[in-house]
Amino acid sequence: MRNPLSYVFNDLNDLSIEYKKLVLKIYIVVLRLILTVAFPHLVKGLYYLIRKKKKEQYKEFTAGSHIWGKEILKITESKLEFQNTIEIPESGHIIMLNHINEIDFPFDCIVVSKPFLANQTIKSSVFAYWWMSAMGSQVFDTSHQRTIAKSIRNLMEGLKERSFIVYPEGGNSYSEEMRSFKKGMIKLAFDQKVPVALIIKSGVTKFQKTQKNVVITYKSCGIIQPSEYPNWESFRDSIYNTMVTNKRILDESLIDKNKDLHGNEKDI
Repeated sequence: MRNPLSYVFNDLNDLSIEYKKLVLKIYIVVLRLILTVAFPHLVKGLYYLIRKKKKEQYKEFTAGSHIWGKEILKITESKLEFQNTIEIPESGHIIMLNHINEIDFPFDCIVVSKPFLANQTIKSSVFAYWWMSAMGSQVFDTSHQRTIAKSIRNLMEGLKERSFIVYPEGGNSYSEEMRSFKKGMIKLAFDQKVPVALIIKSGVTKFQKTQKNVVITYKSCGIIQPSEYPNWESFRDSIYNTMVTNKRILDESLIDKNKDLHGNEKDI
């Protein structure tokens, strides 16, 4: 099991001590929530887990994650805004979002409120892996050809009842500038003809400088159908260009909001 203190103080070595403390606080607060306001969802979720009622189980654990996100908004005295209606497909879609840092998880749990499609490294954090699995998330294991085939089968089965969050950049960017996309999930969506819903967010990097009073804005960018593209590369390019173009527009709209909160800020 991975030591969270080692992660915060070693893996986040280039970031400020204030940011590290906020990351620790955000994940430590989970224990308090489980024992208080999220406790009913834990009990109900475990009940449905024992009864093998997966749909109800996923709903309860996802609701618990939503409570976590709301608590982080309260702790950081921050605000969510929406540039348009965020439409979340109930099932059959991959939902792609830009991934900024450790703090965007709880906000995505509020706005999207869907299970995640993660890689096998999540297994190194036992509690996070257990909770994500309990809310219907899946691990896409690329360690062997056999595990890849099994992961694809599990995903296609899961998509019959729910949609999954995917971060196409493959990791934290610590920047509002989007990085290039990893091949895996893009090609899988194209090959399996899974439509992709696009959502972008802006403002989360402010937490790396100041830990309170941040405006985080989300925008829905529509759905991309793989059947409309001749190959996975053109499909990837369409997704990337759509997200980057809308991200720039969103960033510009957010500058003034954060400027009002923090004075003469020139960046986001």
